[in-house]
Amino acid sequence: MRAEVFRGALGHLLNPWAHWDGVWYIKIATGGYADGDGSTAFFPLFPMLLRYVGLAFRGNLVITGIVISLVCYAGCVWLLYRLVRSDFDDEVASRAVVYLAIGPLSFFLQAVYTESLFLVLTLACFVFAREGHWRLAGIIGLLATLTRSTGVLLLVPMAYYYYERRGWKLRRTDSHVANLLMVAEGILVWMTYLSLAFGKPLLFSSAQAQWERGFAFPNYTVARAVITLVWGLRKLVSAEFYRVFWEVPRPGSEYSTAGTNIINMVFLVGAALLLWYGARRLPRSYSWYALAALAYPLFFPSKYVPLMSYPRFTLTVFPLYVALALYTRDKPRAHRAVVIVGLVFLVALTAKFAAFSWVA
Repeated sequence: MRAEVFRGALGHLLNPWAHWDGVWYIKIATGGYADGDGSTAFFPLFPMLLRYVGLAFRGNLVITGIVISLVCYAGCVWLLYRLVRSDFDDEVASRAVVYLAIGPLSFFLQAVYTESLFLVLTLACFVFAREGHWRLAGIIGLLATLTRSTGVLLLVPMAYYYYERRGWKLRRTDSHVANLLMVAEGILVWMTYLSLAFGKPLLFSSAQAQWERGFAFPNYTVARAVITLVWGLRKLVSAEFYRVFWEVPRPGSEYSTAGTNIINMVFLVGAALLLWYGARRLPRSYSWYALAALAYPLFFPSKYVPLMSYPRFTLTVFPLYVALALYTRDKPRAHRAVVIVGLVFLVALTAKFAAFSWVA
């Protein structure tokens, strides 16, 4: 799927940023949701922004989506630095921002995707909750949940900050706790719309069947991912490197599936190692949120690609960048290595995405 809006040199520059999910968001922004086509798997806030902000760009939704993502990315940089600087020092905060910018999948932060919007809302929720602005944190959390279902996980850090301020005593719970529940209300708002429009409040969940996703426990998902990793490595060893990593995904394409499974497992292991390293070094609000955000996708594996989109999901788990910054703080060689490796893979995966080859 792709959104072909521009032609010539301008098309080569802009059209790649609206591949895959970007097409869905543009389709929803222009034509709304429908029952049975899979569109309800995509939550409504980003398509709404595309539709109405797009009026300022004469309906050019590709440009609109890129602008929204870039503006949100600027907010991500500022909020990430502000949040991390309040818990650590300038060096750690600066490096966390650098690692976000040069991550292998950071090109999604300027694409017609929800990554920038969701991350800026996540960081804003953390900042407001840490500072005790519960109403603002609740509203931001609600908006994050209307962007992605994983927004509901912001209940974890909000609850942590709320009871930390109250000495971990339940009897000190007051009316401000209602603001925490606003995060879950985002799901209720979406379910209410689906119920009124289609009579199916859980249509967003059943729509995942189009991508052959189903419910499973994380141990099953990881076991399946290991099996598909071994299968993918066999393809790689059999001198099929080019086809494994660059073949355009299509039904029955075993080579692109192999490459995707290899990349997904690399990101899962990397994220797990950073989570483990940060467990005793990060604020508990960071670690508990990261654990929840990394575990959540493991409950919904896809049939042939158990960790489908997992690398992209890790992109918005900001505590991973902080953990990496802590690891390299007194290791200049490690920092240089991270920068070089990040840039190399960023260029390679950006080219892969621009060539309309599946990345995450």
